Amino acid sequence: MYNYLIIGAGLYGAVFAQQAKAAGKSVLVIDKRDHIAGNVYTEKVEIFSAHN
Repeated sequence: MYNYLIIGAGLYGAVFAQQAKAAGKSVLVIDKRDHIAGNVYTEKVEIFSAHN
């Protein structure tokens, strides 16, 4: 049993989930993406240059 079910881990969903969890609530977050915060995320990319 969860106190909150959040559909979509975009920026607002992710922040709400973190704040609710910090307040001692149980939270379930569901999102179709493999990362949280919607379009606000970072990703490590290795760049290979022909000019080494």
